[in-house]
Amino acid sequence: MALSYLRRGASLLLADMALLGLLQGPLGSLLPPGLPGVWLEGALRLGVLWELLGRVGGFLPLLCLAAPLFFSLRALVGGTMGAPAVRAASASWGWLLAGYAAAALGHAVWTVLSPPDAQEKQPGQENSRALMWRLLKLSRPDLPFLLVAFFFLAMAVLGETLIPHYSGRVIDILGGDFDPDAFASAIFFMCLFSVGSSLSAGCRGGSFLFTMSRINLRIREQLFSSLLRQDLGFFQETKTGELSSRLSSDTSLMSRWLPFNANILLRSLVKVVGLYFFMLRVSPRLTFLSLLDLPLTIAAEKVYNTRHQAVLREIQDEVAKAGQVVCEAVGGLQTVRSFGAEEHEVSRYREALERCRQLWWRRDLEKELYLVVRRVMGLGIQVLILNCGVQQILAGEVTRGGLLSFLLYQEEVGHYVQNLVYMYGDMLSNVGAAEKVFCYLDRRPDLPPPGTLAPPRLEGRVDFQDVSFSYPSLPEKPVLQGLTFTLHPGKVTALVGPNGSGKSTVAALLQNLYQPTGGRVLLDGQPLAQYEHRYLHQQVVLVGQEPVLFSGSVKDNIAYGLRDCEDAQVMAAAQAACAGDFIGEMANGIYTEIGEKGGQLAVGQKQRLAIARALVRNPRVLILDEATSALDAQCEQALQAWRSQGDRTVLVIAHRLHTVQSADQVLVLRQGRLVERDRLREDQDVYAQLVQQRLEE
Repeated sequence: MALSYLRRGASLLLADMALLGLLQGPLGSLLPPGLPGVWLEGALRLGVLWELLGRVGGFLPLLCLAAPLFFSLRALVGGTMGAPAVRAASASWGWLLAGYAAAALGHAVWTVLSPPDAQEKQPGQENSRALMWRLLKLSRPDLPFLLVAFFFLAMAVLGETLIPHYSGRVIDILGGDFDPDAFASAIFFMCLFSVGSSLSAGCRGGSFLFTMSRINLRIREQLFSSLLRQDLGFFQETKTGELSSRLSSDTSLMSRWLPFNANILLRSLVKVVGLYFFMLRVSPRLTFLSLLDLPLTIAAEKVYNTRHQAVLREIQDEVAKAGQVVCEAVGGLQTVRSFGAEEHEVSRYREALERCRQLWWRRDLEKELYLVVRRVMGLGIQVLILNCGVQQILAGEVTRGGLLSFLLYQEEVGHYVQNLVYMYGDMLSNVGAAEKVFCYLDRRPDLPPPGTLAPPRLEGRVDFQDVSFSYPSLPEKPVLQGLTFTLHPGKVTALVGPNGSGKSTVAALLQNLYQPTGGRVLLDGQPLAQYEHRYLHQQVVLVGQEPVLFSGSVKDNIAYGLRDCEDAQVMAAAQAACAGDFIGEMANGIYTEIGEKGGQLAVGQKQRLAIARALVRNPRVLILDEATSALDAQCEQALQAWRSQGDRTVLVIAHRLHTVQSADQVLVLRQGRLVERDRLREDQDVYAQLVQQRLEE
């Protein structure tokens, strides 16, 4: 690496010396004298060396343009535009070596300040334009509101730009022959433009905020809808805290992208153009001197933005991890307390917050350092402008009011130029957040195409034909292997077996939550995937071992997912599940709130509500996964009466022997395979487990 740098440096030195030798001869005599000749020489050196050696970072521009910038600055500050300027071709060796040293030092400082990956293209930047276009298309419904905001923006900027102009006129009137009419006119227009710009600025901000809120709601709704349609394997691989972070912080950044950035970008652009127009009218010399701040601002902003975007990406990841710790601890609070692990969870959260704090501290420190550099540079430019302004006042080229107006314009234009440069980094930051959200929006679930079958009558016959299955996260470990059996309408089938044998996986396949890796699951002779989604889940219903309830009323939970479910239907299902008695004792009946996850109910009451939620759909296939273990004899008798109506297909997954004894068909699973009846009699392990559980009851 060092040898390569030495070779390139030697090539640059030789090429530059040869070019300067040519410029000392007839070629140099063609260049005009003074500053134009110096600038043409610098541009010629830059073009030729760039073509011969290729891009060498920021070294070549610093080397070739340092002399023209120096002489131009000297002329602007000293007011000697015609002062002699020395060309590099006729300069001494000491001057050339100083130029090389200054260029090398500037290039080294730039390299050190930029992060190591600054020169590498960040992931997703190749698609930044496509992402920006998608964000624009996403904002298309809000175009009328954006047009209204742009109108008020133009009015506000126009008023703000004219206020310093009339301020300078007031100073000139007070400092010269006082004209009451001119003074009153200037004050009137100052007040008019001040009030008008303030009202327009308020309407502009309100319009952009309203548009931002509309876009935010639309993005969150689309993302939430996309997440709910993903396959279950996606949620096994993706943490809840990360999804929560995408739904909250990333969608907020996306919604800000067009309204916020368009507001600042257009306002700053119009202000910069208008302010420089007025500044040129006051003093072209001072205006050109103020332009010296532009390259310094752009360079400082580029370094800062590169580092700032890198730390923002780290902050996003660490905040998502901290949110995941909170979700896990709060979601499993009962387990946390049962093991006395409160301090452990607090320690985990403290560590996550400490990582966030360190990144926040780094972000704020770099921001403060950047602001110090910007203020020092601004102060230096301000001193130069004041020095030149005093010279022009003494020469009679600028009035005192004109200088005041120029200083007001110059202070404003620096702020808006900084905003224009900053917008690039901010837009990339928000597009980076949009990339993650669009990744979820574009993800296609690993599911078969949606089915369309919705027959008016369903018999309820279920066939498992040589079904095998492995979870997507562990494809090398089969859970089910070659299952073949039939569930008949009007009969109760008991599926038993030790823990981990695959019983709950059978229930998941029957609900079409996963697709078999081998074989087929048929309902009335048709694959489950060919049935319409809502129709299938009204005909095939599960009552889980651990019922999941939602915050809301009793009716909301029983009629969950149904449209236009009457109170009579809800009560009938509650009576069938033996839940009518305790519901009747509640203050507001079926409209009583049950709290988050049904926290105000007992375990048995939750189970009965879950059964009522299944029965209200009047399904043809009912799956009871360990559900009847929490019910008393009366409720089991009522549920048995419901089973006998309508020749329904019932699959009971249980360990209890009396459930097995009352079933019409018994299937025993062991290690993902069905145990044959003959083998069941010989297999003392499985049979002994069932007998032992019966004795324990």
